[in-house]
Amino acid sequence: MTDYLRYFLILLTSKAVLISMGFVMITALAWLKYGSGSLSWGPGLRRSGAVNVGLVVFNGATLGLVLVVTTFLLDLMQSLPHVPEGVWWDMPWIIQAFTALFILDFTNYWLHRWAHANAWFWPLHAVHHSDTDLHFLSSQRAHILEWVVTVPLVAGAAFLCGLSVEGVAFLILIRELHQFYVHSGLDWSHGPFRHVIAGPRFHRWHHVDLPEAHNKNFSLFFPFIDMAFGTYYVSGPAKGLATGFEGNPGDRLIPLLLYPFRSWVKLASVPKRKRSSMQAVD
Repeated sequence: MTDYLRYFLILLTSKAVLISMGFVMITALAWLKYGSGSLSWGPGLRRSGAVNVGLVVFNGATLGLVLVVTTFLLDLMQSLPHVPEGVWWDMPWIIQAFTALFILDFTNYWLHRWAHANAWFWPLHAVHHSDTDLHFLSSQRAHILEWVVTVPLVAGAAFLCGLSVEGVAFLILIRELHQFYVHSGLDWSHGPFRHVIAGPRFHRWHHVDLPEAHNKNFSLFFPFIDMAFGTYYVSGPAKGLATGFEGNPGDRLIPLLLYPFRSWVKLASVPKRKRSSMQAVD
């Protein structure tokens, strides 16, 4: 079995395990917070869930493309100056964990912010924002081509900072489980720790379709990064507020997969002087 196939199978298996863990975790939290009524999914949530599962299957089947691009980029970066892996060995594990998560979040913050500001990349990221019934599986609503761009860049940042393969695996595990949590229907702000660790309320405001909430709350884990760069916004409970964006393709798998391509065709027909001023509004 080649390394490529082995990594592919490991990623697929890990994804299935993480989704199962996320389902158990969020179901338990929702039941403890809201009672058994929270476990009932209406027609909207069922449609959304079905599309998100469909994207999990499709993205899983094409995950090899992400691996190819990531491997190619890391091979190119081998000759670049980077932090030796041994620098991390003598650090206490809690310092290692925080530093690794901060590297991931700081890198993701700027990629995420760029995804909202760039007219060409927004159609890819818009697929994630198309869910109008936000729930834990909404974390899995993503276009495979967005992964092709962002995963290699985040992996490259981790490599330059000297993170080991085990360290990157830790990041993936924590990120996936945390994304299940912040996309859930729980309206938790984390009280006095709301600026330290992102909760569902913080991230739901990122998805809310209101002008004051557009282009806000880009961090994965640490809201203080948004506070530092002027993009923090939480004005109260966000549960029940509309999510999505204008022109949303909705809960339809094929239109979601085609949405970026259709958007790029339209964008290419826009005069360059107008195109440069276009940006995402969600």
